[in-house]
Amino acid sequence: MAQSESLAGTRWRITAINNGKGAVASVVAGSAVTLAFGADGKAGGSAGCNQYTAGYEAKGSKLQFRAPAANRRMCADEGLMEQEHLFLKVLESVASVHVEGNRLELRNAQGALLVRASQSSSG
Repeated sequence: MAQSESLAGTRWRITAINNGKGAVASVVAGSAVTLAFGADGKAGGSAGCNQYTAGYEAKGSKLQFRAPAANRRMCADEGLMEQEHLFLKVLESVASVHVEGNRLELRNAQGALLVRASQSSSG
């Protein structure tokens, strides 16, 4: 089965996000950033505070997201707002996906790690 075909119907819990400063940092403690791939070419989940949705196209190890749309609710914790902004921004730079077991990595065209995630149960 092609890797992209196996994305549909999967749910991931984001564990680390590229901070835009040359490092990949763990998500804010206590926050839940999620990514679920639908069979309809749409992905979405929680960006930490707000819900988001984005179209996606996957072929083999190549993956692209269309600009994500999110609610605009303010989050109480400043760190959550910054994390959410970074996460939604890096989704637009994703060029490839690598899945190994219950781990997922999203990388840009230059191969830099943007997002690391672990598979979550469907619930």
